[in-house]
Amino acid sequence: MQVVFWGTRGSIPVSGPKYVEFGGNTPCLQIKLSSTTDTMIIDSGSGIRELGLQLARTADLHSRAIHLFLTHAHWDHIQGFPFFVPSYIPSFSLDIYCTKDAKAILENQMRTPFFPVTLDAMFAKRGFHLLKSDEVVEIGEAKIRNIPLPHPQESTAFRIDERGHSVVFATDTEHSPDHINETLRELCQGADVLIYDAQYTTEEYRAGKQGWGHSTFMEAIKLARAAGVERLILYSHDPAHDDETLKAIEAAAQREMPNVIAARDGMVVEFD
Repeated sequence: MQVVFWGTRGSIPVSGPKYVEFGGNTPCLQIKLSSTTDTMIIDSGSGIRELGLQLARTADLHSRAIHLFLTHAHWDHIQGFPFFVPSYIPSFSLDIYCTKDAKAILENQMRTPFFPVTLDAMFAKRGFHLLKSDEVVEIGEAKIRNIPLPHPQESTAFRIDERGHSVVFATDTEHSPDHINETLRELCQGADVLIYDAQYTTEEYRAGKQGWGHSTFMEAIKLARAAGVERLILYSHDPAHDDETLKAIEAAAQREMPNVIAARDGMVVEFD
């Protein structure tokens, strides 16, 4: 299994010389499974555009079956979908999984006057799957489980297990100030990698961000330790956090827990 980060920024895309190292695309994660050449994707923020271009260019090298899992419908997690090239190509198939009505969500985003073409202009074979909490989806030998996360209008965490390796994607989510989310800890237990919402510093969170639906790197570390996670990846970077700020956050996190890194657009995590 391999994890490719196509977008790591929260809220809104950013660009410019201050954002070169960490990147500015909004959430999109590609999971390259070992047991199938089907493509698994989590979220369709602006990062999915570049992923789609690559999938279209290399279509003869892999299955044309794509499985897209959406954490929730907030704009930064779906805004890239209308620009996802494979969805317009009839030879591709696209199965979309969400705990909400993904078809209605994506149709609304692309309806007049917000976009020049509708969802019906996408000619890939489409399937929409309404997920139940804790339901297990199987793709090849991979098993994908989900749980709800505390966030305005709710978000979803996913755990992928395949051939003895596991990764948990938990964003967007807000921690509780007085206890660890036990359901999330159980989902993360013993995972090789935890990718977690660390949009704010503790100081930013306490200074007026409570109730906004996001967490901090210190809460990420608490959860990773409690769940016995091997590696922690900080995710959903605040658009106000430039490269220098994120390097400082990463260094502060590493002083607390050595096996932690801040996600970067284009980063690849491989499993042995």
